[in-house]
Amino acid sequence: MTSVLKHNLASVPDYDENIPVSSYSDGSVESYIFDKKWKFSGAIQVGVGGLTGISFSRIDMKYRKYIQSTLAYIMDEYKQKNKTHPTIGQLQHWKNGLKYIVQSLGECNWNLLSDDRIFKQFKKSFSELAIKRSLSQTLINNVVTTFGLLNSLNLCHRIVTIKSLNIQSIKPTKQYIAIPTNIYQQILNDAISTVESLHPHRHEISALMNRIQTIYDEEKNRKDRSSSLGQINDRTRNRIRKIGHNIPDFKLTRDGTNISNILTPCAIVLLAFSGVRVGELNSFTKDSYEEREGEHGDNICFLKGETTKTVNGIPKKEVWQTHRISKDALELAYDCTAYLRTTYIDDVNKQYTEQKINLDEYKKTLRVLESVFLPVTLGGSKKTNYSSTAARSKNLKSYLEQLNIKATKEDVDSFNTLNPSWHGELKEGQFLPKISAHDFRRTFAVFFKRYGFGTTSTIKFQYKHRNINMSEYYGKNAQLQYFEDVLLDSDLIQLLHEEGVNIAVDMFDEIYNASETLSGLGGERIAKDKFEKLRSGDKVYMTRTEIESLVRNGTLSIVKLPTGGYCTNSSCSRVCGIGEFSAEIKPCEHQIITDKEAKRTQRQNKRLINTFRDLNNGDPMMKSILIGVKQKIKINESLIINHGIKVTAFEDNIKGIIATSRG
Repeated sequence: MTSVLKHNLASVPDYDENIPVSSYSDGSVESYIFDKKWKFSGAIQVGVGGLTGISFSRIDMKYRKYIQSTLAYIMDEYKQKNKTHPTIGQLQHWKNGLKYIVQSLGECNWNLLSDDRIFKQFKKSFSELAIKRSLSQTLINNVVTTFGLLNSLNLCHRIVTIKSLNIQSIKPTKQYIAIPTNIYQQILNDAISTVESLHPHRHEISALMNRIQTIYDEEKNRKDRSSSLGQINDRTRNRIRKIGHNIPDFKLTRDGTNISNILTPCAIVLLAFSGVRVGELNSFTKDSYEEREGEHGDNICFLKGETTKTVNGIPKKEVWQTHRISKDALELAYDCTAYLRTTYIDDVNKQYTEQKINLDEYKKTLRVLESVFLPVTLGGSKKTNYSSTAARSKNLKSYLEQLNIKATKEDVDSFNTLNPSWHGELKEGQFLPKISAHDFRRTFAVFFKRYGFGTTSTIKFQYKHRNINMSEYYGKNAQLQYFEDVLLDSDLIQLLHEEGVNIAVDMFDEIYNASETLSGLGGERIAKDKFEKLRSGDKVYMTRTEIESLVRNGTLSIVKLPTGGYCTNSSCSRVCGIGEFSAEIKPCEHQIITDKEAKRTQRQNKRLINTFRDLNNGDPMMKSILIGVKQKIKINESLIINHGIKVTAFEDNIKGIIATSRG
């Protein structure tokens, strides 16, 4: 074996360029050790459309072979010890760790780091590099993890921890954002509207796009006219303009933007009504939707897919509860891209026939093409890369900008409360500072926890759903714990739990420490205790740490009512949160109204007054409803008047009722 690294790599074996690092399932070599890219389509199982390779093209040539040799050695040792192949993610992390270590060390003799003097120089150099490159905490952690590997394999006799490295990222770690309710409502309304309006036309859309591609091919292959790209496109556009159709809000273009504007709303619907990750979204096929009868005879809708959040990253089947609109989203996304799927499959079959790709790559690619989401531009894909961009941050951001949803002051306040690590980054009159598929996942968790899995009527009131079935979807999520075979994935359940804790802490902090005035029977009791405690010299009624402790042990619980205010009785069966009626004459002893919530209650009252006046037409059938609405309006007035909000007393009489007095 040719020695190329012996003088620098301590106990790492010498490798030559003919050493394979990966093989196809038939035993043939897929990648050699010094290839610019290691491919593992035959050795590592990944999620649908997931990366199957590790690239070394951005590593300095003078270090590349040493890093590849070390990584190959680490990989071999890992396989022997664990009896399984490391994942693509693990290999990527180790590669990054080696890259930043060698850049700071200046050479590849890892054992030099055992020397205290050299390690001190390394720390200084790496600290400067971390600041200069604005390295994330994840990359810094990669370096620490890689040190652990080098030490365990006796390539470096030094134990390194985050504490001993004493380097923190200058990039603050930020959580995924939760979208403010008002903005979220507008996004979902538009996405749902797009799916509902275009679903009946999905086959026609594909046929029209196929016709456009045929026109382009005809113009491109004409022999009697100039074939410059500009003239081909001009002639194609002229012919496209003559094509008529009756599809609402659908523009005929060849560049794929029209299809992208369909796929992204479909992706949003699926993300919003399941809480899946983007990799899980890409695993959905046209047949991923199913219904199963629940314990009360009603149907539970769910999506079948794959998740890679498992041991060793091996994909496994998973299910997520969803809403019936997801079926339409899947069908629309799949059927409107039938013309693309046919072309891509023909292309992949040709590559396999011409032996440009192996059987492993062929099978993986065909599985990707079963997905409902595909790239929208023909001719733009690499050899076997057909992963969709529908749910990528760039596409989601572009889609939201098209909707022109700009933040109100209320949105900004909500955003700052829900996203403390992003505080101040959403400005009034501007767009969200970021958006990603995982932000929908967190919003999914926040919404359900924020409203305590509210009743169907509560959620309908909040979201102005035209169809009560949409609201029933939200309500059914509260029943998930009762279905052993229809569950959210465990990570999402944990996320729901943590969001419940975070939001409860925010709510109690607002009640105990932020609001100057509290009303409602529950609020009045707290205000009395709060006044006594603050008068004795305490600065706050209860710290956030104390609140969190009580929330986590179950002592404190709270539900935010969509009509304004809070209820601290989590097991309450009353319907005071529905909004149109006061369910009982006796006020709820657990209700709390803060200064902030009083303003929301005032806005609700204005809507109730409009509702009362619309219904107050003398119809005797409306009498009981109008009595309930008026009662709710008057109770709201009595609650918010204590918060210094100007209230005009509502004194409208119900038409058709003769007022009598007892003499």
